[in-house]
Amino acid sequence: MGRSMDVLLALVVIGFIAWWIRYNQLYSSGAVKVPFFSLGTQSQSKAKRVRVAHRPAPRATTKASPAAQREIGQAVSKITTYTHNSEVSVRLLHSTRQANMSKSMDWCAEKVIDDILRDRR
Repeated sequence: MGRSMDVLLALVVIGFIAWWIRYNQLYSSGAVKVPFFSLGTQSQSKAKRVRVAHRPAPRATTKASPAAQREIGQAVSKITTYTHNSEVSVRLLHSTRQANMSKSMDWCAEKVIDDILRDRR
């Protein structure tokens, strides 16, 4: 009884090794798209994930006065000297302004700049 189990186990191991070699050959040739070790549940859950595109901050529907537009433009240009990207500057200023509605635009611009400099340290 013990010898027959050993033979059976040896046949199973040899069969698995033969299958694994064949699978790797198929993967190398491109016939199989997924390598053997990535067939687990973790890689399958990654494949099912759906990427959601970043949505920009909503734009205000009311038109700002020319003085307010000038103030916003100056604040954005100050921040852009540190970020080198005006879209990022607008987003940072917008989020800081939303969090601190009672503060002035200059204060918000300075806060954004201070945060950028702090994060660079």
